Amino acid sequence: MQAGKSSAAVRRTVGPLVAGSVLASLLLMAVGCQGTSARSEPISSRFLREHNLQGKVVLIEFGMVGCELSDAGLDRMARMNRAKEIEDLAYIRVETAKDTQAVDKYYKQKSPGFPVYRDKDGSVVWAFDAKITPLFVLVDKYGHVRYRGPMLDANKLSNYSTTLMAEEADPGTNAPQFGEVRLAIAELLDATKLPDMQGAVRPMREYMGAKGLLAVFVDTSCPFSGTAVTDMATVAETLRKLQVSSLIVNIGDPKDAVLEHYANLKAGAQFVYDVTRDTQKKWQIDSVPTVMLISPDGKAGFRGRATWPKLATAVEEQLKLAPGSVAFEVKGTEYG
Repeated sequence: MQAGKSSAAVRRTVGPLVAGSVLASLLLMAVGCQGTSARSEPISSRFLREHNLQGKVVLIEFGMVGCELSDAGLDRMARMNRAKEIEDLAYIRVETAKDTQAVDKYYKQKSPGFPVYRDKDGSVVWAFDAKITPLFVLVDKYGHVRYRGPMLDANKLSNYSTTLMAEEADPGTNAPQFGEVRLAIAELLDATKLPDMQGAVRPMREYMGAKGLLAVFVDTSCPFSGTAVTDMATVAETLRKLQVSSLIVNIGDPKDAVLEHYANLKAGAQFVYDVTRDTQKKWQIDSVPTVMLISPDGKAGFRGRATWPKLATAVEEQLKLAPGSVAFEVKGTEYG
C-alpha cells in the first residue's frame, strides 16, 4: 500500500497458473497493442471516453478500500472537487480492491462526488501502469499521463493543472513528465538519522555492509509490509553471506506501536523507525513495502516492491555474480 496503511491481507489468487498467465498475457497484449488500429481503441482512451473525461485534465487515484492513505487521498479529492479548488480539473477513483462486500459497504457510506470505477480485471491498472496503491495519475487534455506518483500538494497540483489546461496542441506520446526527481542517495544515507529499538540514533550510512545495504521501508499496518518483514529472516541471511547488510525502516507510526509490533520479531535485520513522515518524503517512498538495494557508493541497484526474485537478479548484477547464483526461498509480494 502507499506509504502506510492497507487492509485485506490476502490478495487474489486467480485460479491456476495457466489461467493467470493467459489473463496477464491478454492484458499486456491489450496495452501493448494500443493504437495499432482504429478498431482497437486503447484501454486508457476507452476508460476516459466512457467516463466523459476526454478533452479534460484529469486526476486519477488508483486506490484500495481499507488502505488508509488511499482513503485519505479520496477524501482530499472529494473536498477539492466540492470546493472547486482547481477550476476545470476532473477527478475519478479507480478502485482496485477485490473484496466486493467491503467495497460495497465502503461506497454505500461515502459519496465522493465524482466517478468511482471498479477495475475488476485489472485492465485499467495495466493501461496506466499503476501497480502501486495508492497512486495518483494526472492526465492531460490529450489523454497522456503527465504525472504519476504520490498525491501532490495543493500548489504543485494547481500549477501542473493550469499548465496542462493552457496547452493548445497535443504534445504527443513523449510529453514531458512533471515531478521527475532523482534521489541523492549518498547524501541521504548520511542525513537520515533514526533510532533503533534500543533508542540509539545512527545515520543509515552506518548500517552499510562491505558490499551494500538492503533498506526495506515498511509500516506496522500494511499486511504486505508484514509479508516483507517476515520474509527478511530468509532474505537477510542470504545477503549477509554476500556481505550485504539489511535494514528495516518503519515510517509514520507512533513509537509505542513500533516497539510493540517489532518487540518479538526476529527478522535477521536491524530495525529503525521514524514517527514522522520526514523519511518517507526525503526518500520519496510512495508505497510500502518499498525495497532498495544500495551500493557502498550510494547507487540504487534496485528500487521496487518486495519481489525477491527480482531483487536476487539485481544483487547478482551489483555484485557481478553469475546469473542464477543468488536465490531466496521466499517469493515476497507484488503489492504495496
